[in-house]
Amino acid sequence: MRKYNPFRNVFYYYRGPSSKKEGQFDKQIEDNTTKAMINTLENSEKGLLMCFLKKAKIDFKDYNKVAYDLQVAEKSSRPDAQIQIDKCSIFIESKIDSQLDMKQIDNHLKSKYISNGYLICITPRDKDRDTIQQIKKSNLRFISWKEVYLCFKEQLAKTKDEKTKFIIQQFLEYLEAINMATFTGWNKKDFEAFLNIEDDPKKELRLRVKEKLEQYLIEVKELLSEEEFKDIESYVGNVKEDSTHLWGVLCKPSVKDRIHKPHFNFWVNSDEFGMGIMIQGKRPANKMKKSINSEKDKFLKILKKLKDFDLIIRERVLDRPREYHKIDVAKIKLGKYVSLEDINYILEKMGRYTLFEIHCARSFKRDEEILNNQSFLKKTVEFMSQLRDYYNFSFGEVS
Repeated sequence: MRKYNPFRNVFYYYRGPSSKKEGQFDKQIEDNTTKAMINTLENSEKGLLMCFLKKAKIDFKDYNKVAYDLQVAEKSSRPDAQIQIDKCSIFIESKIDSQLDMKQIDNHLKSKYISNGYLICITPRDKDRDTIQQIKKSNLRFISWKEVYLCFKEQLAKTKDEKTKFIIQQFLEYLEAINMATFTGWNKKDFEAFLNIEDDPKKELRLRVKEKLEQYLIEVKELLSEEEFKDIESYVGNVKEDSTHLWGVLCKPSVKDRIHKPHFNFWVNSDEFGMGIMIQGKRPANKMKKSINSEKDKFLKILKKLKDFDLIIRERVLDRPREYHKIDVAKIKLGKYVSLEDINYILEKMGRYTLFEIHCARSFKRDEEILNNQSFLKKTVEFMSQLRDYYNFSFGEVS
């Protein structure tokens, strides 16, 4: 079986310059993504266009005279695309990594062709909606790439035309590949990105997974109860040339100081996806040891509720300033069979090492069905709620 390759998608692109500093990469992917969307609209049933414009709050009675164009040249502006419906022009300005340019939007709006038409701005950032609304132009619209994705996915489920099905499916897979889609679950291609990393010298496959993990944590945060996890921040680690895994955290502010406080951690490698609560720094780890020793019964009651989680103790060995390697020294299965004897075993192990970390975690093998579904977002929130008492205990003061 061949490894996942994004270039098998009809819309996926070959990059030009490899460095964003060259100033062309952002524009290249924006142009390609806009072209992919226009090609999909142009070669699908009219119902897709109607669904897209309805999502942008634009409606027409007659869709018989429709024409499409790309890179429309105006005197002072150059929109990425144009949809012409009879005599009405709908211009599109899209962004992927780059930010909205207010001067650019203003120039578009000054075009004489906009007077009886519309300008639709498409970006991956929902916060840009507020920026657009502040301009207060009745013919200016905003839609996020996630909304485009959901709109096209909705139409895919409705259409019976095989050609339309094929091209919409290809476009949806393309948006997933460049992380302009909503989180749809962890799947085979995400795990395969960490296999044979020598075949991925530019880290493109792993960077795609990094962007997906960032999106996953953003959507998890949106679902979290503010009362349970107030002001929690997200962060995803860098991808190095030899990286065979990826990690991210949800942490109380500031996320930069995560090592000095208990935090939720998430990781993905070639075999599994996992999540849990990590306590790493010397001070929080010793504080947790003191809390456990002082309130063994309370801690035991908490652990009994954590079915399918493990409690892992690791020695932290200093290699050089601020760099450590870790050695697993103890691991117990949590749930109803955990006992005071296990608690004492944990404390005994903690007492042996100057530096140690405590990890309460649950992992899922790559082929587990629970991962490959959008509902894993809600499952993640359920797991975090299940860990709430442990999380609060890890911050508790013991007199």
